Amino acid sequence: MFYNRAEQKILDWREFRSSLIVWPDDIHVVTKKWGDAPISKGYLTYENTNAWPDAWTLINEGIYCDISIALGMFYTLYYSSYNNKDTMKIEHYHIPTEHQTLNLVSLEGGKYMLNYHRGQAVNIHTIAALPSPKYTITVNELPIKN
Repeated sequence: MFYNRAEQKILDWREFRSSLIVWPDDIHVVTKKWGDAPISKGYLTYENTNAWPDAWTLINEGIYCDISIALGMFYTLYYSSYNNKDTMKIEHYHIPTEHQTLNLVSLEGGKYMLNYHRGQAVNIHTIAALPSPKYTITVNELPIKN
């Protein structure tokens, strides 16, 4: 899904999304798959969310910074059979005491966080409390095509 020609990447992504039917188990499948994405630096910023690509452009271009990996997981779930897609959020956290920046996909009312650990979904109750997110992006703020 990450290393083929553009057309094949889109087809692979469609096939992957179609295979997702067991929730919430498939949340872990999505994070594991996106954990294999090649990492780039500085592709997307929160200061310019209007320039974020739609799902097909993101997959086609294949440039995956930490934000675009979160966006890719968001799009994967949104365009699958996942039932709670309208409540998903992308949240950006800055934790200066730990010199850490997190770009997470929040699911199930914040119960699950994707992209906290690369390739893993975590239950929010199993990690240290997070500060308030610096940025929160909802489905209404993304270039979603139905």
